[in-house]
Amino acid sequence: MTTCIPDLAIAEQINSILHRDVRIDEHDIHVSVYDGWVFLDGHVDFETDRDLVQSRIENVAGVCRITNNLTYPRLVSH
Repeated sequence: MTTCIPDLAIAEQINSILHRDVRIDEHDIHVSVYDGWVFLDGHVDFETDRDLVQSRIENVAGVCRITNNLTYPRLVSH
């Protein structure tokens, strides 16, 4: 039997994880959850930060999918 975890509880757990990780500035990250599907929107400083956020939340109980829409500045060389 599968336990259904409310979306609000999943979002709260994710926000708590992001808040506790000193490597992540969660102030520009918006988390929304619909039926276990997590949507990440906002901005981070680097691509590695984007990947770090995703890796920190992919094993949270109740998360079934992640859409990572976090953006970061891309360095342009001339």
